[in-house]
Amino acid sequence: MNEEKRKSDAEDRLLHYLSQHSLRCTSERRMLLGWVMEMRGSFTPGRLLESLTESGFRLSQGTVYNTLKLFESAGIVRRRRTAEGVETYECASLDDEHLTLVCSRCGRSREVKDAELAKLLKLRRYPSFIMNGFDLYIHGLCSRCRGGGRVRK
Repeated sequence: MNEEKRKSDAEDRLLHYLSQHSLRCTSERRMLLGWVMEMRGSFTPGRLLESLTESGFRLSQGTVYNTLKLFESAGIVRRRRTAEGVETYECASLDDEHLTLVCSRCGRSREVKDAELAKLLKLRRYPSFIMNGFDLYIHGLCSRCRGGGRVRK
């Protein structure tokens, strides 16, 4: 999915959610949506707030946290906890069948597609459960934390 389509999809989901719940589409919500959609990989609310502040925007920490909760309810972002218990967010999309490679040391993450694994997971059946998508987190060390070299088996 290209960037424009992804952003448009997120905006449509937000407007639909706000309409369904009789909530206003405020300028802060729209502005935060734009910033969230620009974030790459996972991010913390603090990192988002820091980016906003560095760019001259003044929003309270409560506004950022509450808006992220709203975005989560609208299906725009997904909330996760790292192994250290830090709450992070990442953008969600309708074609969310991907793997996320997460560095256990620095916390950076990267999304990758694996068609072969996706096919296997789609064939998997679970009692009393119908899967409609997946995201899989694989933890390890990124090349930067490994010192730039390859890990030997």
